[in-house]
Amino acid sequence: MGAATGISEAPADPVARALASDLLFQEADALDSQDWTGWLALYREDARFWMPAWLDEYRNTSNPDTEVSLIYHEMRWELEERVHRLGSRKSVTTLPLPRTLHMIGGSRVTAHSENRLDVRSHATVHVYDPRTFDHHVAAVRYSHSFVREDAGPWLIASKTIILINDRMPSVVDFYTV
Repeated sequence: MGAATGISEAPADPVARALASDLLFQEADALDSQDWTGWLALYREDARFWMPAWLDEYRNTSNPDTEVSLIYHEMRWELEERVHRLGSRKSVTTLPLPRTLHMIGGSRVTAHSENRLDVRSHATVHVYDPRTFDHHVAAVRYSHSFVREDAGPWLIASKTIILINDRMPSVVDFYTV
């Protein structure tokens, strides 16, 4: 356990692993069922949602303030604005919304404490466009930090998404990665 932080970097105990899996699947289920209210409720007010761009074949951007990002939101209210645009039907490029299926695997707890859980995972996101009958798959790596205050619910403090196949045949949005 880190002396200054109280966060363990040792392999997670079975309870932490089970909790991490449950939290990841909860988010995926909210996205796939288009439960935007439920999905937003999983995020802290000050949550960061970031998908860096690729600098070259081997490196991603590392600073969203000075380099290009595919998606970057510093706070939950920015995600709420995006969800509002979807709900208002003002985002005509996504009407009707594509159907998604997030298949999450390879999750690993990288650090944990009583009130913090850092998790890395891999996923494929199957995206079906009912307008064109097209189907594609996004390959992604996730890094989540979950936190809780007191005995409250676990919430997402940050989510970073590395889009492996960054040349997608359609619009990339928060629900398609």
